[in-house]
Amino acid sequence: MQQINLKEIETAVNQYGEIVLSKNNKNDFVVMSMEEYNKNILRKKIIKALKESEQEIENGDGIESDEAFKKLRQKYGYEI
Repeated sequence: MQQINLKEIETAVNQYGEIVLSKNNKNDFVVMSMEEYNKNILRKKIIKALKESEQEIENGDGIESDEAFKKLRQKYGYEI
């Protein structure tokens, strides 16, 4: 069994952003920094919210932007 050198992995992640580790000729693991991981999670949440918003608009459930901003101003107590 091949030994894993954590310092080499850390250097590769710092250099390339993320690396894929293979086991039995299959890509089994992705190693990335916590910063990159958090960016990926946030990106997925934003995409999910946008898809849900698009579906609401298609279903006729959305509201006009003027109304949305009016409600936000009322909720948070400030004028733009």
